[in-house]
Amino acid sequence: MTTLRFVGDVPLWLGLVLALLVGVMSWRYYSRESFDLPRRLKWFLPLLRSLAFFLGIMILTGPVLHHRTIIGELGKVKIYIDSSRSMTMHDRHMSAGRKLMIASQLGWIDETAIDDRLLKLADALSESRLSLSMGLSTNTESGANANSVAADATGVEANRLRLLAGQLASSLKEIQPQLPTDLSERFSTELIVPLDVVSKSEGDNATDIRATLQKCQQSCESFEASVRSMFDADVARLVDGGDQTLRNAISQFDEMPRWRRAELGLAESPARILAALREKHDVELFSLNGNLASPMATLNEPSNSNPTTPSTGDTSDLEDSFSSVTDLSTGIVGTQKSANAITESSEPDSRAKTAIVLITDGQHNSGPSPLQTARVLGGQGVSFYAVSVGASLHAPDLAVTGIEHPDLVFQKDTVRGVMIIRDQMLAGQPFVAQIRHHGEVLWQQQLVTQNVPERRIEFEFPIDELVTRAGSQLDSDMKQHSIPLELEASIASLPDESETENNIRSIRLAAIVSSYKVLLIDGRSRWETRYLRNVFERDEQWSVNTIVVGPGTGDATLRRGDLAGQFPATRDKLFEYDMIIFGEAAFELFSEQDLQWLREFVEVRGGGVVFIDGQRGRIKEVAAKGFGDLLPVEWLTDVITTKPASLQLTDAGAAESAFRLAAEDVQNRRFWTELPPPHSLNAVNAQSGSQILVEAIVDGRPRPAVVTRAFGAGRVVYFAFDETWRWRYKAADTWHQRFWNQLAQYVMPKPFAVSDDFVSIDTGSVRYDHEAKVGIRVRLLGLDGKPAVNSSVDALIWKDGQIVSTVNLTADTDVPGIYRGQSAAMMDGDYEVSVRASGYSDAALKARSKFVVLPPETGEMNNTAANESLLKQMTTSTGGLAIREEDFSQLPDLLGPLSNGRVIESDTMIWQSYWWFAAIVILLTVEWVLRKRAGLL
Repeated sequence: MTTLRFVGDVPLWLGLVLALLVGVMSWRYYSRESFDLPRRLKWFLPLLRSLAFFLGIMILTGPVLHHRTIIGELGKVKIYIDSSRSMTMHDRHMSAGRKLMIASQLGWIDETAIDDRLLKLADALSESRLSLSMGLSTNTESGANANSVAADATGVEANRLRLLAGQLASSLKEIQPQLPTDLSERFSTELIVPLDVVSKSEGDNATDIRATLQKCQQSCESFEASVRSMFDADVARLVDGGDQTLRNAISQFDEMPRWRRAELGLAESPARILAALREKHDVELFSLNGNLASPMATLNEPSNSNPTTPSTGDTSDLEDSFSSVTDLSTGIVGTQKSANAITESSEPDSRAKTAIVLITDGQHNSGPSPLQTARVLGGQGVSFYAVSVGASLHAPDLAVTGIEHPDLVFQKDTVRGVMIIRDQMLAGQPFVAQIRHHGEVLWQQQLVTQNVPERRIEFEFPIDELVTRAGSQLDSDMKQHSIPLELEASIASLPDESETENNIRSIRLAAIVSSYKVLLIDGRSRWETRYLRNVFERDEQWSVNTIVVGPGTGDATLRRGDLAGQFPATRDKLFEYDMIIFGEAAFELFSEQDLQWLREFVEVRGGGVVFIDGQRGRIKEVAAKGFGDLLPVEWLTDVITTKPASLQLTDAGAAESAFRLAAEDVQNRRFWTELPPPHSLNAVNAQSGSQILVEAIVDGRPRPAVVTRAFGAGRVVYFAFDETWRWRYKAADTWHQRFWNQLAQYVMPKPFAVSDDFVSIDTGSVRYDHEAKVGIRVRLLGLDGKPAVNSSVDALIWKDGQIVSTVNLTADTDVPGIYRGQSAAMMDGDYEVSVRASGYSDAALKARSKFVVLPPETGEMNNTAANESLLKQMTTSTGGLAIREEDFSQLPDLLGPLSNGRVIESDTMIWQSYWWFAAIVILLTVEWVLRKRAGLL
């Protein structure tokens, strides 16, 4: 197969542009002197000269004819290079020995400069330790049915242990002269001999064998540490001995990220790995970027040795080229042949001639399990090989791995939370943890490193002043119920940290700037009313207006007005409340208009009303005045005289978070039965469409105690007793206050985040996870302040000043003026939502709600060590092998059996050939002859 390639210093596109430009210029220049010539010569002579110039400029692109001849049958090798952000890490913390081994692999130092036999022995011990661990697991699982490892029916474990002992003995013999005598003897007596004995044992006690294997595993770990220490000491002596070449190699290694070492090792190492693989196999290269595998076009050109994708250079300029997640499964599956095509192959051997080479640090954190993918493809004859890039130990690093904080707080509240830190620095180093807002420090704490996997640092800080400043900068024409805040949690970087990008984490929360308003009405100052008033008055998030009116109180008649203790004088003022708690006030004190407002408060405003019935039976007077449909119950003629024995949650009540006083469902149900029951209970039945949330057990029978129903846009809750204050017994406010706060959130309408004169917008949470669908709720008012119905309403979603999505909102059939919709899955970023409605100008609808969609949480830059264990499991399950990057040169030999053919490649440099120059000379010669015949100079 012959293909045309361009390998010159000038890219093909630039060469074509230059050649065409020079050709056009030469045409225009020479066409002037041929103006008086015959028509054919007038365009033919400039064309000849232009073609000659075109071919001359194209020499810069280096046109080459590449010939590729295949002899025999080739295996297919697909190489995937990890292009995730973790591959931009540097491995300065890697041992000097490994650094120099990799430098030798890359050709920076002579391959004989380092004696790697100690390192190979340490690696063999590491493999043995893992093998023994698997052996212990197998022996433990089969211990109940077998007395020894050798008792396995197939003898696999015994053979494996025998092979392991032989390999360690061989490694020991090779390196024995370099080991101290005592270590060499211990190596033999504590490891090799016991392994050999266990492998030949028959009928021994399984417990004794497990004990022996555990001792061997501990010995492996101890010997490995000793051998690695000896190797590192030898390397340190060489480096400290003044060998400048070794020092330069280490310095060069420290400044090179993982991805660059991977590409150099593949394409530019002295072993010419990529070229060697292409001589025997059909090779394809891919870049694994997120869940996509993209062909690496430049590396796929055999004659080009300048790898790109990502391109060379400073990693800081290439951040957008690397994925924020590592997916070692999806992209690989997407580039394979269909499973059916492979499975239906009639030649089993042909299915085995495919191999996947994965060059990665193994930090898989997104997509399907790579182990499952390897098993599936392995079952189809595809072998996995892996090159582990990066240090096997975590780098010295501090990272903010998580922030626990409330999404919604009140302006007067103190924000409390936990900063989760991964501390892998040498203990004893001071550093500072901070939370800031646009450079202003809101909280900070001086800490000292402890070298522990996780630390939880509690924080708290006020936001009142911050929210006040933020609110003053907003449009005065809009009313903000909540103000979104973007804070930054960070820890100060230390000099020896491997990564500093994971030292910062954003915090998104919203501060509620307007308090909730509750209207508490009762006909007497009973215990229930007093304690409820205290519950809400002591909480800064609530504004309470308490009215105690009727016979026997200070006010015999209902006063109206805007002051405390007065009933709202207008419908609009009543609608400013979020919740009304109605006790045993005499209903004759209220006019028909008052009761109509109360009905509309629930039905239209969407407010919440809680009726607390008592022994005087005042609440049933509402039904007598024709408002029975507002209440969720109807009264019975019989009167309950027996004291309830206990309370219990119904299934409906247990499903509501407002009635959850314990974490687990079983515990919560039991807790309600332990609460002090009321001493009296009104006899009621739940109306159709209502839900009984709490029942009271009276004479062994359940009676409705707390009943609710949705009414129009709002909700009504009825209590058949007035004694929740008894729940304070020996517990003070613990359960009583918690329950009523939860119930208030359940009953009252959810507030809109922002509003203007005509529109109110709410987009739910201030932050959403990646690809979340955002619910949008809008309230539209007309010029008269009443709900606007039959309008065509769209929500416009903005990002970076551009409309990225339009959501058609549907009118709520139950609530006039309310429109709802849901966005499509949203990508990460900061968004704003505005409203467009028929009959309204853009200037009239000013309100805009904000939310943020967070990027996927992967911990990509949190794990700094190569996951060699995962890579070994993937390759072992398919019959492949995992090697480290210092063993890169072994790859062609490992993949050698895949093919029984070879590839012969050659190039014809046509830009250096006589044919190319002959074409230019012929063009110029013909042009010169024709010019002479035409009488031109």
